[in-house]
Amino acid sequence: MGKITCDLGCGSYPRADVNVDLNFKWTNPYMISSQYDKFTHTLKKDGDKVLADLNHPLPFRDNVFDEVYLVHVIEHLLCPYLLLKEVRRILKKGGIVKIFTPNARVNLADWRDNGHIYSFTEPTIRRLVSKIFKVKEIKLLFNNEDIFIIGEKI
Repeated sequence: MGKITCDLGCGSYPRADVNVDLNFKWTNPYMISSQYDKFTHTLKKDGDKVLADLNHPLPFRDNVFDEVYLVHVIEHLLCPYLLLKEVRRILKKGGIVKIFTPNARVNLADWRDNGHIYSFTEPTIRRLVSKIFKVKEIKLLFNNEDIFIIGEKI
């Protein structure tokens, strides 16, 4: 059996076996969702869709997923730390979380989006993720506008 993936906050661009959001019609006219495909999966229209609020516990049992994606989601949450704890719970041992967030140092969209509650830089997202996961990789993407971090459940 292959990897089981989950895309949290996928909006209209689901890319996993299980996709979670409050609004599956949501799109961002300034974001090119397909540019993240090489780091996650391409558009996967046949994945299951689960209606849920990521500010609350996730509706999945423990140790289910091999990979979880958070593409421009974590900056919108009331408490990113609590969601990451939930992600840890639903990941299998050795499972991977892939997080993409605007780089607050250079991405003007981070300052213009009224839906952003938090702004992250490389050090701040590393500090947050390392409280729950082993940080496997962190790098800047797309002219340093996005931060990409991979955490592993050990």
